[in-house]
Formats: sequence, C-alpha cells, structure tokens
Amino acid sequence: MLSALILLATSCATPPPAPPALYQANTTAFVIDSLDGTTYQVIQPAPSDKQDNTSLLADAKKNPSFETAVVILENYKEPQPGDQFRDRSTPLFITLRQAGYKHIIFLQGNGVANPAGLITIATYD
Repeated sequence: MLSALILLATSCATPPPAPPALYQANTTAFVIDSLDGTTYQVIQPAPSDKQDNTSLLADAKKNPSFETAVVILENYKEPQPGDQFRDRSTPLFITLRQAGYKHIIFLQGNGVANPAGLITIATYD
C-alpha cells in the first residue's frame, strides 16, 4: 500500500517548466522593436526613428532577400502568450506575412535594441 501511495504521488507531480528559449542573433533578419500596439522602430538592417504601424508594410518590403522577421515586444509582461500577445502580435504577423516573410519570431523586450539573448515568446515558420 505504501509503494502504491508513493507511485501515485510521484506520477501526479508536474515536471518543472522548461527554461525559456533565448534568441540567438541573426544578421539576415528584419528586426523591429514594437514599442506598443501602434508604434515601432526598425532595428536591423538599418535603424530608423519611431514610426506608426501603418508604415510597417512599406519598411518590411524594403528587404526582399530577408526571409526572417524578428519582433521585439516591449512592455510585454504576460508569463505565457494570452490576450495581450494576441492583440499586439496579430496585426504585426499579418503585415509581415503580406511582406513575404516566411519565419516570424516574437521576443519579449527588456528595453534594449539588441535581440540576442531575449526570451522567445513564439516562432512561426
């Protein structure tokens, strides 16, 4: 009976969460910093000033040889993707797909413009 209790207790235990995936820099990616739901700034290939999201499609199409787009979501605090992620990422995702990007990666920002080492929220291929 004691062994059955031990087996039951250990079988119901949940494993610890996996460590967050950290992004490794890609020099051939189009990288933007999404400052909020309406403003972004191009980080790579050439830094730009802050712009309204309505200009994103034009900026994204300037790099036809790039297949990967990286979006840094600043001021993003959800522990797991939820409503805030959906509300902020969906318009960006649609715009980047329209521009021809095959791989889109969303990262959790921490106030720096360098995507290397940031936590990956979601990856779409």
